[in-house]
Amino acid sequence: MPIPTAQMGFVGSVRFSGGSIGQEIFVRAKSCDIRAKQEIMYPDVVDGRIDNTLYQLGPRTVDGNCEFPLVHEGIQNGTQKDCNEPTATCQTNLANRLWNIAAKRDQVGRLVNQFNVDVRYTDNTAYRYPNCIINTMKVNVTQGAEVNMSFGVIGGASVTDNVRESLTSQNEPSFLSPARIVTWNDFRINVFVREESIVVPGSYIRSFEVTLNNNADRFYTLNGKLVPQDITARKRAIEGSLALMGFANKQFHEFIYNNQNRFTSQTKIQFGYTLGSSTVPYWATALWGVIFQIEEVAISNDIIETRVPFRALGDCENDYEAIELGGCNISVDSASNNFGGPTAPGYFTPLT
Repeated sequence: MPIPTAQMGFVGSVRFSGGSIGQEIFVRAKSCDIRAKQEIMYPDVVDGRIDNTLYQLGPRTVDGNCEFPLVHEGIQNGTQKDCNEPTATCQTNLANRLWNIAAKRDQVGRLVNQFNVDVRYTDNTAYRYPNCIINTMKVNVTQGAEVNMSFGVIGGASVTDNVRESLTSQNEPSFLSPARIVTWNDFRINVFVREESIVVPGSYIRSFEVTLNNNADRFYTLNGKLVPQDITARKRAIEGSLALMGFANKQFHEFIYNNQNRFTSQTKIQFGYTLGSSTVPYWATALWGVIFQIEEVAISNDIIETRVPFRALGDCENDYEAIELGGCNISVDSASNNFGGPTAPGYFTPLT
């Protein structure tokens, strides 16, 4: 046998390709644990023996997570640096493309975008995980740090029995280099409480996170294969939290404490990012019908922070949806009410 050698993971890569997403997406990952799995069970039965004598195969599945910093890619910044990238437009913007893949659904609630995940581990080991969808997408930012995104995928719905395919070759990467990571000073966020005319701007907020969870599930049939017949999304949950410096706006906390005095919510959170001091975000979206829970606060020797959990629900003034697709060059202020349109056609739109 050959002498074993240490192989480093930095020569690897993570890409979205194929399916319905168009131009491939190259993610510069901090970590990625997407993999094929198969559980094998060893049931206890009465068989006159002290050791188990039976085993049972479970289905082949694909899932995992990938975390990466958001990068200023796909924006028109006038540098004229080519790097073989597609022409910079809103459609090539990294945040815009990934949010659309995670959020966009059709008339009957199915996720529109399905794709392959191509993971190269070392120079001689690479796999393609076909027919994947984004189940969860998370955006989080903390003062003094980068803007992070992460996604969790589910895959393996296939007409064949293969949830993992070998890759014999991969194209050279085509992305901007050197490229700047989106940091906290680029991030823009405002909370608008229309009921009380309260605005909580980013200057009060020390951290923010939101997770879009499609609650996808695998569905099996007697198709003679150890793979799901289909994978589809259920009702989604959109939730997160804000960490405020101190107690921030007392009126805001009183508003949250008195949820019992209201029968609906007109609160919205708008967030996105700019390039440095620019006032117009290169990408932004909105959460509608936001419900805040009573704040969580603890005293210590350190700075006092107030954590406020929230959930975004379907808003009847916004197509009964809790989020929008997100768009570019949209001002994040109280007058902005259209951030790329709804994530699904109206439920009463006829199928064509």
